[in-house]
Amino acid sequence: MTHLRKRTAQLLEAHHHAGGWGRAIDIFLVVLILINVVVIILETVPSLDALYRREFMVFELVSVIIFSIEYLLRLWSCVEESPKMPGGEKTTRLAWFLSPLGLIDLIAILPFYILLFTPGGDVSLLMLRVFRGLRLLRVFKLTRYSPAIDVLFAVVKKEARVLAVTTFILASILIMASWGIYALERTMQPDIFGSVPAAMWWAVVTLTTVGYGDVVPVTGGGKLFAGLISFIGIGMMALPAGILASGFSSEVHRRMQTYSRAAELVFTDGTLSEQDEQELEALREHLGLSRDQATNANLDARRQKLKSGQCPHCGGELR
Repeated sequence: MTHLRKRTAQLLEAHHHAGGWGRAIDIFLVVLILINVVVIILETVPSLDALYRREFMVFELVSVIIFSIEYLLRLWSCVEESPKMPGGEKTTRLAWFLSPLGLIDLIAILPFYILLFTPGGDVSLLMLRVFRGLRLLRVFKLTRYSPAIDVLFAVVKKEARVLAVTTFILASILIMASWGIYALERTMQPDIFGSVPAAMWWAVVTLTTVGYGDVVPVTGGGKLFAGLISFIGIGMMALPAGILASGFSSEVHRRMQTYSRAAELVFTDGTLSEQDEQELEALREHLGLSRDQATNANLDARRQKLKSGQCPHCGGELR
């Protein structure tokens, strides 16, 4: 049973080498998720929904069955891949259940079961639309198969405090901009700037430099204030982008260093076996590095070996 559970975990985890079956399962699930998103979008077209409603319902049923089986298998086998928790398998499964990917997998199938076991009269039209819209969250299941998104999530997690401070500053400027334009324009345009909440729409489109032009100041003071807020918005909107770009670069560099150290250790013994190559390839996929990046790291490791006076292939001393 343990061997079967471990094999199941390897087949379902995208970063593992599980042979042709593992890759086939990954490709199948990715394609199914993408088709689901397309079908959910097409369902909103009245003519297509009326013509293919039965086909859409059958496809939804089949998709939910497949996603439900995948969810249960992941919940069952997560104890083989997730870090072991002090409380044993139950605690490990609970940790996976509450993890971001676990919750995404649950939300992907939950709306169907809620609608299935709720009498039609007890669900309002708004709630029905909300539940159907939640199915679009299935697209986030793709994060499991995209190392680049994993890198982005890691950056957001590490820079969370800095991003929180930036968000606080942006929110403060938004409130001050709303109050300022409210004070300057409420007399001339009471229907548009009659309150601070009403003025926030103008503040948002101005700070983000979108500038729809549907709400504009007409007084001299309001125009001067709007110009100032526009310049502030250009600088403030660049802050989160700069933080994420810097963090992304640092995270990729850190992962490259991790891979380079592993490559140097592999070449230390002087030989590169097939198992070593498989382990390096698995590490490359886990870190989300490209093949070119891994090749360059391997070449650097070989150069370091040559500089040390040893052959990178046999480990013998160079003369």
